[in-house]
Amino acid sequence: MEQRLANTWHMSVNEKKFIETALLSDVRADGRRPFDYRELTIKFGREDGSTEVQLGQTHVMSFVTAQLVQPYRDRENEGSLSIYTEFSPMADPSFEAGRPGESAIELGRIIDRGLRESRAVDTESLCVLAGKLVWSVRVDLHIIDNGGNLLDAANVAALAALMTFRRPECTLGGVDGQEVIVHPPEVQEPRALIVHHLPIAVTFAFMTEDNILVRGGRSNLL
Repeated sequence: MEQRLANTWHMSVNEKKFIETALLSDVRADGRRPFDYRELTIKFGREDGSTEVQLGQTHVMSFVTAQLVQPYRDRENEGSLSIYTEFSPMADPSFEAGRPGESAIELGRIIDRGLRESRAVDTESLCVLAGKLVWSVRVDLHIIDNGGNLLDAANVAALAALMTFRRPECTLGGVDGQEVIVHPPEVQEPRALIVHHLPIAVTFAFMTEDNILVRGGRSNLL
């Protein structure tokens, strides 16, 4: 996974030797110890569900949106959650513009699987009218700069955006009580998503012949 998401930077023999020597001394080239995390910064945008995450030199922006859709037939009382990724060519020379590449699809799948299989977001609370209308929540991740640890950074960005997103409030009306009324924020306060827990991605690698365990992702790791 990390090899596919890594950039095209390659180390010379001397650089590799230098890193291995530093690891044997329990330190990285940037001064961090093997289990030290990169510096993490989270900025929240003006709009609900808009965040910007900086993890070391890796930069990810995330946006959450929602729309009313028909539910899946086998889950008529549940809404849905989906993850989409966009890799900017400016973020890494190996990223291509246009259609999502294999790396973008795989990154989205891993984050999507981690959130859905852990049932972090209460999808039942996204049901408006059973069997007819539910909220479909979409998380868009934009990779601005790939400086390593991309999976961890994107995971934090997705969680931060979901935690700050609020969907419009809905009520049922009409003669038969089956008409869905979506209220603007100035009429009724939007609702936050119900997030049960925060599944955090943690990557690590075994380095050198001694299998030294290092926390973090590929590229600019040391």
